[in-house]
Formats: sequence, C-alpha cells, structure tokens
Amino acid sequence: MILLCLFIVLISHICVSESGLCGDDLRTCVCRYNNKENEDFLALDIDCSYSDISLNASHELPKSVRTLDLSSSKLTHITESTLFKSTSLQVLYLDKNDIISIDVHALQLPALKILDLSSNKLEFLDPEVFQQTKQLDYLNLASNAFKTFSLMSFHHLSALKEIVLDDNSIGTHLQQVNLFQHDGLALTTKIKNISIKGISLDYFPENFLLDAYDLRRLSVANNNISVIPELPFTLEYLDLSDNPITDIDSEDFSELPALKELRLNNLLIKEVKEYAFASMKNLVKLELQNNRMLSNFSSLAFGNEVLDDPTYLTLESLSLRSCRLRTLSKELEVPFGQLTKLDLQGNPWKCDCNLLWVKELQLPEDDIEHFR
Repeated sequence: MILLCLFIVLISHICVSESGLCGDDLRTCVCRYNNKENEDFLALDIDCSYSDISLNASHELPKSVRTLDLSSSKLTHITESTLFKSTSLQVLYLDKNDIISIDVHALQLPALKILDLSSNKLEFLDPEVFQQTKQLDYLNLASNAFKTFSLMSFHHLSALKEIVLDDNSIGTHLQQVNLFQHDGLALTTKIKNISIKGISLDYFPENFLLDAYDLRRLSVANNNISVIPELPFTLEYLDLSDNPITDIDSEDFSELPALKELRLNNLLIKEVKEYAFASMKNLVKLELQNNRMLSNFSSLAFGNEVLDDPTYLTLESLSLRSCRLRTLSKELEVPFGQLTKLDLQGNPWKCDCNLLWVKELQLPEDDIEHFR
C-alpha cells in the first residue's frame, strides 16, 4: 500500500514537472497535494499568486489539478491558453489583477465550480464566456468596472448557487431589468445567495426578487435604499446595513419566518418599535451596531411572550454597540439573560438604578464597557 502511494505521488510529480508550473526551473508556483475530500484521489492545488506567469506559454495543467490560484499576477487579458483547459479544475482564482477582457473561448473548464474575478477592471463580459463552465456554482465579479449588464447574461449557469456583484455601479441598470428573465440577466431561479453591496441601488423594483424561489442569503448593504422592500420568505440571512433607512416596524419582517441572521447596522433609525422582530421565530443573530440616532429600544421589540418565558426567544446574539442608548427597560432582563452574546459597548448609558439589572446579567466586561 505504501509503495502504491509513493508510486502515485511520483507519477503525479512527473506530470506537474512536465507542465512547468511546479518545476524547479520556474519557482513561481507552489504545488500541494490534498486528499482530504477523497482518500483515494490526490488532488493538486497550484498557487501561482503574486507571479509574473505568462499565459502564452504552453503550461498544461496536470490531470489531478483541483485549484489554480492566479490572483495578484498582473494579468490584463485572459486569452485561450492551455492553463484554462482542464477536465478536473474546480477552483480558479483570478482576483486582484488588471483584467479588462476575457476571450469568449478562453475558459474551457467543464468541472469548474468556483470562479473569482473580483478586483479587476472588467466592463463587459460576453455571455458565451461561460459556455464551457456550466457546473459553476460560485461566481464573484465584485469590484470591477461594470456599469451596465445590458449585453450580459448568465443563462449558461443553470447550476449557479451564489453570485457576488458588490462595488460595481450597476444599481441604475438593475432597477430597469429583471434578474431572472431571459431578457434580463437570466439568473437561475434556484440561486441561493446574492450579494449586491455598494452598487448605488436606490430601490427594489416591483417583483425584483419574485422569481427567487430558494434564495437563502441576500446582502444589499451600502446602497441608497430608504424603504425595506418585499423579500423572499425563504431568506435565512439578510444584510441591510449602511442604507438611509429611517424606520423599521413589525410589517417589514413579518414575511420572513426562516430568517436566522439580520444585520441592520449604521442606519438612520431613532427607535426600535414594539414587535419589530416578534414575527421572526427562528432569528438567532441580530446586529444593530453604529446606529448613531437610535435612542429607544422598546421592551416589546421581540413581543410580549418573551418577557415572561424566554423559551419563546430563539435569539442567541444581539449587538447594540455604538448607538445612542441611555437606558433599557428592566422588562428585558429575562430575555436578555438567555442570550449567549450581548454587546452594549459604546453607548452613552445613564448608569443609575434603572440599569442595575444589566450588571446582574454577568456579561463579559468587553461587552459592557463604560458601565459603572
């Protein structure tokens, strides 16, 4: 058995050396074998990041390659190359380059599952770029130069589960197209995670996410949204932070029964009203950090039942860090006492007898800094 393993390693090493990527002559790539997922298969991870590798050279990928990292390698154009022809490659990192174009037939990677093209200079992608990557389930296009997707389509990516479009100025365009229809972006309706942070989105058009039948995670932080839109009931994670939202109430989240994590950081809210979060029976983590105008947190924010019986409260972690709170009602002692994490730092607390109950919660000192 030992001899067999040594033979496999020897043969694999010969293949890698022939490719030139891991040979001693170049010393530009680090190659590691990893068989954690399958003990009978030695997968090869090749790290060529921070290198000056030439795509014109005939570097053939070995048959056992699983990951290829070409991040931070000063690439500007992705052209047809033997580097991007593989039936085994599953992960390709091309982030942090200066890529401005990708040839239509450059990516011939039928097994590819993860593609990171973030932090480049892409303004346009031909839809046919993805014709030979139909197994892709994660695509990151964040921090590029996209302003419109008018000629863009993801119709080849029927297996896509997550797309990241953060920090592209595409908000105005997305307000005019349908994410899922073929005359729009043609995203698969089975997609689970969408991130559109920092895209200058002013509002959600009507039925913007209507066809997202199984959406689990949605990040729309750092936009210009002032009204919380209608959202898919399947959501488990929602980030609305860094938006000019001035008001939240019970109706905003009443149709999100599956939500487990909610981030509402750095908004313009002044109060958390009665029953604001009462309808979310599966909420585990809630962040309300850096809401500099938030001065009132209703004792009924999670409903009336939790005040007497904490078993009605599923919440485990709550952050009210760096708000404008001066006091909290003693009625919150029972539900707050059940939390595993409660961060109250950075508030201008009025430390009088009305807040003695907070001291009795025996929170870590780091979470109640400035209490006296």
